[in-house]
Amino acid sequence: MKTIDIKYGTLNNAFLAGCYSTGECEEFRVEEESELDILGYKLIPSYEFPDIRRKEVPSVKIYKNGNIKKVSLNELTSITTKIGVFEVEKITFYEDGPINRLFLLDGKLSGYWSEDDEYNLAKTYEFNFEFASFDAKVISLHFYKTEELKSITLWPKERVKLILGGYNFIGRIGFSLYKSGKLKSCEPFRPTTINTPIGDIEAYDMNAIGIHGDQNSLNFYEDGKIKSLITSGNTITIYNLEGDTIIHSPRKVRIYSNSEVMDTITLTIEFIDDKVIIDGKYEYNIQGNKFEIKNFGEKQLTLSGDLNKWFFVNLAKCDILLINW
Repeated sequence: MKTIDIKYGTLNNAFLAGCYSTGECEEFRVEEESELDILGYKLIPSYEFPDIRRKEVPSVKIYKNGNIKKVSLNELTSITTKIGVFEVEKITFYEDGPINRLFLLDGKLSGYWSEDDEYNLAKTYEFNFEFASFDAKVISLHFYKTEELKSITLWPKERVKLILGGYNFIGRIGFSLYKSGKLKSCEPFRPTTINTPIGDIEAYDMNAIGIHGDQNSLNFYEDGKIKSLITSGNTITIYNLEGDTIIHSPRKVRIYSNSEVMDTITLTIEFIDDKVIIDGKYEYNIQGNKFEIKNFGEKQLTLSGDLNKWFFVNLAKCDILLINW
């Protein structure tokens, strides 16, 4: 154990805990109270022996150039942002200095410390945006380098009411924002009907994991128009000028070959200029094609990808053969 000087102060009774593959120092463990001067804050890295709740991780991480990367704080510390003051237990930073993420709590979930235990410790904060005003407990806040809020990650139990144009629905998991403060993406709590350039589609991702609020299944352009969505409940039929019929549908698949448990493969639908793109690879012009939206599960023939005249002709031939047989 020794004192270690870094760009932001001295780490007392500390030792090097890890290096980059190229040899530069990366991580430090600290076992005595130390003070770092970062962005005008006097921050005290965690140094006390971890209890059943706190993670046993290096207190300080730095980038190869010596700039601060992460600080796990010994106790809740107030940090001022453009949207208010928050008490946090961990801070990560961009390589060139600004705050990247604030983690309001940083507990370790285990057999001795549950998600409910951690949730009960979380503090409720008030938020006010153009599209929502609510009180909620949040896991983390993500910021642009220019300090505007980039995303909020909610605790799994939290729900917020979101209003955008003619839409009024409940969100979960979190949401992301443009620098302007406009809503960029969100995760609907239940199937929500969205008016798109090809018709009304239920936006809902039943497979949403909920790790963070950076990326979500329902996305908007900055002017409020729909950019993309994931649906678990609708099929899309395209009738083109050549007379072809193409069907895209969610699919039910078995998780294991010998299991009755089914999983749903969802559809991702994106709108760019005058085109609709399905699952990132099937592209159709909105003008000149006819689109029909149906509920997934309605009696209809659904295949993944293109379904054309050839298929229907040969299907009819098979029917004739079976009748003759």
